Amino acid sequence: METTHEIKVIPVDYNSNEMPDAVRKYKPVLLNDGQEYCCLLGERPEYGIYGCGDTPEEAIMHWNQKYLQKTVEGALFSTKKPVLEGNNDVVRAYFYRSLSI
Repeated sequence: METTHEIKVIPVDYNSNEMPDAVRKYKPVLLNDGQEYCCLLGERPEYGIYGCGDTPEEAIMHWNQKYLQKTVEGALFSTKKPVLEGNNDVVRAYFYRSLSI
């Protein structure tokens, strides 16, 4: 079941030398809901690429792993970013707790 709530957008230095190439290219949004960090590219996790972790770095690395997996499998994915609300600090997003990662 899906629920909707506000999630904080975390700034990312996409130009950092430590960033994987795909993260630099697609600039996925890094989110924090207070309990975990999630990195998302696409309007919804099932249509895009979604990675989570206990830290921002873990979420970004998990996202990169999922990106590589999807490109190897030849799967199509959406590169649309989630819709940001007025101040760009909060995103209205669907968060899937039951999503297997």
